[in-house]
Amino acid sequence: MPPLLLPPLLLPPLLLLLLLPPLLLPLAEGRRAAMLRMGLRGSPRGEVSPAFLSLTLDASLARDPRYVALLSNPKLRALAMALSPGFLRFGGTETDFLIFDPNKDSTLEEKILWELQAQQEACGSRPAFAAVEKLLLAQWPSQEKLILAEHNWKKHKNTTITRNTLDILYSFAKCSGFHLIFGLNALLRKDGLQWDSSNAQTLLDYCASQRYNISWELGNEPNSFRKKSGIYIDGSQLGQDFIHLRQLLSNYTLYRNAKLYGPDVGQPRKHTQRLLRSFLKSGGKVIDSVTWHHYYVNGRSATREDFLSPEVLDTFATAVHEVLEIVGGTVPNKKVWLGETSSAYGGGAPRLSNTYVAGFMWLDKLGLSARQGIDVVMRQVFFGAGTYHLVDANFEPLPDYWLSLLYKKLVGTKVLQVSLAGADERKLRVYLHCTNTLHPKYREGDVTLFALNLYNITQHLQLPNYLLSKHVDQYLLLPHGKENILSRSIELNGHVLQMVDDKMLPELTEKPLGPGSVLGLPAFSYSFYVIKNAKAIACI
Repeated sequence: MPPLLLPPLLLPPLLLLLLLPPLLLPLAEGRRAAMLRMGLRGSPRGEVSPAFLSLTLDASLARDPRYVALLSNPKLRALAMALSPGFLRFGGTETDFLIFDPNKDSTLEEKILWELQAQQEACGSRPAFAAVEKLLLAQWPSQEKLILAEHNWKKHKNTTITRNTLDILYSFAKCSGFHLIFGLNALLRKDGLQWDSSNAQTLLDYCASQRYNISWELGNEPNSFRKKSGIYIDGSQLGQDFIHLRQLLSNYTLYRNAKLYGPDVGQPRKHTQRLLRSFLKSGGKVIDSVTWHHYYVNGRSATREDFLSPEVLDTFATAVHEVLEIVGGTVPNKKVWLGETSSAYGGGAPRLSNTYVAGFMWLDKLGLSARQGIDVVMRQVFFGAGTYHLVDANFEPLPDYWLSLLYKKLVGTKVLQVSLAGADERKLRVYLHCTNTLHPKYREGDVTLFALNLYNITQHLQLPNYLLSKHVDQYLLLPHGKENILSRSIELNGHVLQMVDDKMLPELTEKPLGPGSVLGLPAFSYSFYVIKNAKAIACI
């Protein structure tokens, strides 16, 4: 005869614990909860930069510099400000096709915007610019088509940017609470070999004259220079070019101690690994962090299944390991950054990269990066062409925006050990950090668990016995509307997340769970849980 189980709700949670072994906590469906094991004692397993979750703007926004003026939109600035502090990297393929001309007239849109700026406070809104902005937005879809087509055909033309382009870009970063990292053109060459730094010097002269506090990069994905421009530059030469740039920066009082990041290589395939290794041997000593890029899949052929595949998600861990091995063998102890990353390359996967389902790749990448020792992760892109943006062309925040916002608010920089018993850890993926102590509701010693359920049924998580008396705040994110996981709208604990108005974001309200609660995670969903008063020694 099976043992008699009393209905669980009739017993106080703590008494229930005494009666049942931990893995046999009964659930309504008769399945067992997976047991969490947490490392809260001793020191954390790692720590990441306070700017861990950072953003990019793709340089293709300046393919026609008129569109850079869209960065003055007050809603866009409010959305960026909510994700600060962090780095804002301006880079991408177009980096190596931008020429700075301080004497050229700006586009009419940039000029109008900058004249308005001169008359008002630096970070104020520009209602007078609204009519110009409306016109730009109407023309943006055709510009976006051009950008994506050029990217697919690998046909790139040089574009001239002016002083106002830099002014607007810098103003956006500064007014939103971000530190600008600007990618300089590495394809300007003398006799096809050495880097020609004369245009970079002109740009540095202007930025220094304006007292712009900027960090620098040189070139984007040098492993594919030949494909993009017919020019081949090996790692050793690129290292010499970075040494040259570092010397150039040292001529400016303002940039003498400026940070320099690189080489922004693509995925660590064999020839890219060779390039990275020889670059680091040649010029690794002059960079402050090593940058590389990662995408899981090709945006033109990606499927919904790819976004939910544990095998696809696991490829990232392998790539991180390969890069860390190269860095450890050439410039040990140098920080490693993901200098550009998203779900799918080529602008994203249409109807996937801008929906709820993209959150599995994004949240898992944040969890794995921190766990494996990546110091900063730069999300491609905050706003711009394609479908992997956090904010769309109507300035509407997409699911990955809200996911990023919750991550920023709840997840601290210290990484803790966590594992599971009773479920496949590749399909029920869990990560644990100290809670962000800047959050007004939480304090030192609290911990934030985040979990992704790739099972097609609800999964349940059980806290370790010593935490069962603790209160837990749940932040469960689910898709909103009939498109389900392909929805562009998201709910937090049952409430749709949307801006209150153009300047104000909604409250991110927790759902309190009482002591002893089992954490239920619906099929194909993700959630954050803050365990209050956990008194984690690793976090204090």
